Amino acid sequence: MMVMPVASEETVRLTKKPVKIVIPPYGISIAESHHERGFVMPPTRNSYTKIYYILDGTADCFIERRAVPLERQQVLVIPRGATHFLRDKEGAPLSLYILAVRNNSLEHLASFNEQIELLSVLASKHLKPLTSHDYAAYDLPRKIRKILYEQRMQAAGFVPAIQANLLSLVVALNRIYLNIPVEQQFPGDKPTVNRIQHVAHYIEKNFFEPVSVENMARMACLSVRQFTNQFKAVYGVTFMQYLHFHRTRYAQRLLAETDQEIISICFSSGFNDLAHFYRIFKRYTSLSPRQFRLNAGYHSAKMAKHEH
Repeated sequence: MMVMPVASEETVRLTKKPVKIVIPPYGISIAESHHERGFVMPPTRNSYTKIYYILDGTADCFIERRAVPLERQQVLVIPRGATHFLRDKEGAPLSLYILAVRNNSLEHLASFNEQIELLSVLASKHLKPLTSHDYAAYDLPRKIRKILYEQRMQAAGFVPAIQANLLSLVVALNRIYLNIPVEQQFPGDKPTVNRIQHVAHYIEKNFFEPVSVENMARMACLSVRQFTNQFKAVYGVTFMQYLHFHRTRYAQRLLAETDQEIISICFSSGFNDLAHFYRIFKRYTSLSPRQFRLNAGYHSAKMAKHEH
């Protein structure tokens, strides 16, 4: 069985120089680094892609002589082969996780190798950090935590679990890069309407995830009261109504187009309680899920008859 290298005590102590990255045969590793005042990093080039997640502190990361400011809860991708180094801000040394990914980590999976190569290319074009307050980057810390957990626990099957979570992380990063212009400002600098729209777009793609008003307000960099008031002003409905609309619409599609059990559709649509699902579904459609399916089947059969 392959054993994942675990950070030694020296790795987690304050350091004045970069930690040594040890990548196992399957090509993925996470290290942590806590900088001491006076930390010095010489210009470095790596044969693998690096992903920084900033736990605390502020710094500039110089990538090919361009300064990229970093602060807490931001993610930065260092393209493979790019010359880079970190320079901490005075009085605010960095603490960070470093995810190192060899570009052929999953040799048996061509699609992954294409995704990691694409990540290096896109990161080179967008030399900027991704903030976890951004609607698209909101889920990145959770993905990194999953990889870190598997690395530390090393339970049965931890290697494929790490690889699966890594693929999910890389695809998420690529989707973010493919949808942001180089000059895009961070959401905290955007007008309130734009921040509300960011959250709405996030819900459209992630309505099945567990979400709360508090978390979405945090994503928009607004207080809960500001967020709820502004959301209704922009969309004419409350945030929860908007969320339930997208969950119910997806459930309608599954009821009409699949033979999934209703309890499975409830779960797939983001509901955790069947009675709650029935109540919300009937509120939006005036029908129970079972009645809706019967009606959808009737109309589908009728349409098919006319087509023939």
